Amino acid sequence: MENCLFTDIETSFDKTVAHVATEQGIDPICSTSHWIVPVADSFSGQALHRVFRSRAGYVALIEHETPNGPVLSSFDAVWGFATPFIGVDPTALVLDVADLLPRLDFYALTVSGLDPVSPLFDEVQQLGPAGFTDTADRCIADLSEGFGPWIDRRSTRFRRSLRAAANRCESAGITIETLRPAVDDVTQVFDRLLAVEKTSWKTDVASGLVDTDLGVFTLAMAHSFADVGALRVQFARLDGTDVGYVIGARIDDRYRGFQHSFNQNFPELSIGKLLQFHTIAALANEGVTIYDMGMHMAYKESYADRIESTVTAIIPKRT
Repeated sequence: MENCLFTDIETSFDKTVAHVATEQGIDPICSTSHWIVPVADSFSGQALHRVFRSRAGYVALIEHETPNGPVLSSFDAVWGFATPFIGVDPTALVLDVADLLPRLDFYALTVSGLDPVSPLFDEVQQLGPAGFTDTADRCIADLSEGFGPWIDRRSTRFRRSLRAAANRCESAGITIETLRPAVDDVTQVFDRLLAVEKTSWKTDVASGLVDTDLGVFTLAMAHSFADVGALRVQFARLDGTDVGYVIGARIDDRYRGFQHSFNQNFPELSIGKLLQFHTIAALANEGVTIYDMGMHMAYKESYADRIESTVTAIIPKRT
């Protein structure tokens, strides 16, 4: 494999992700450049890039210094959603990786985003005695049959709760604005997101987008997805003011939610539920068949039809 810059391979890398994602169990959104470059720049800005290509495919890693020596990981060292080995033939690609690794100085290699029932998972184990950690579970809402069948699968209690939230918000005068921002619109849209965040509980505990690395990452990611027409945003509005939002991106028939938040001063209105309800309805109407709600959290279980899980392989340097 030859060393290269990620910018040299970015377009073909993303095309290959799209081509192999379903067969190899690769995250088709979080393994793209639109996610991995912003996450590396925002959270691992000092890490060295170790990017390689061959006829078999691509390897996109970053190098972190640790007391035991360098550790190589995917660009997404924060959540581990992204897969760093991208190629049409996983057998040929991993053979190339096996030839590459003796040339690299590292203490351990972590290979994230692996589907345990995929051919890529099987091939990666050939690189050495691998341990596995960091299961990444995503909550998935199945919209393949449309909005009606999705909501029919929800519990009676949950459907009643959604209807009640919608009625309360409608009575209060809340409206929903749906946007597909172009690149030139992202800064203005993001300023609106930040205004909502400042009224959210997330800002109180420094877990939102205001003055955080997560905010830097989300803004950069929004620009990148908007550049290919994939960005989606919904705002809940009350009396001309934004009181909640959902932001995510669509690639092909899959949508990935990134962040959502709402003004904590209106707990009786269930703005978060209303936004999820309208987001799912809009996605189904747009032809999206899979809504990836992101990392598993208890509140998402009521919306989800299944959990998708990937693991991270940890491979020590052979001596």
